[in-house]
Amino acid sequence: MAEAKPFDTANIPGPKMAMIAKTKAVASMIKRAKRPLLIVGPDITDEMFKRVLEFSKKGVQVVATGSAIKKFVEANVVDNVKYAVLHELTSFILDPEWPGFDGEGNYDLILFMGTIYYHGSQMMAAIKNFAPHTRAIAIDRYYHPNAFQSFPSLWKKEEEYIAMLDEVLAGL
Repeated sequence: MAEAKPFDTANIPGPKMAMIAKTKAVASMIKRAKRPLLIVGPDITDEMFKRVLEFSKKGVQVVATGSAIKKFVEANVVDNVKYAVLHELTSFILDPEWPGFDGEGNYDLILFMGTIYYHGSQMMAAIKNFAPHTRAIAIDRYYHPNAFQSFPSLWKKEEEYIAMLDEVLAGL
């Protein structure tokens, strides 16, 4: 049974911690979202990257942060991805008037995958505490207590983690 235990044992944000995300519920939330955004960080494997491309094909706006953009450039798939600095992007997300990357408005569901753990955690904390117009879900290999929902820590179980991503994608 998956437990809500932070990857970094010092990352205990208080009484409001992320619920363990169920794949069907995550897929349902993505389908119901008016404007989902997938933030991809540099801590992604090749298998994770393949799934990121599938999210993009299913209508989820993808934004690469840090050196994650290299994977998109190398795969020659930069047309459907945006690039942003994670800290600046989070500041934009906190502003309910931000027009988004396409001028259509801010995003109501933020998915995190492959961010450096301590960076992503702090950005999710900002969203949790200061952006009531949006939810953050960590579909990452690590449990992130500052998200609204998070996959459990599966960093030692790559196959199980990839299977969870595939279940979310199958539900879209």
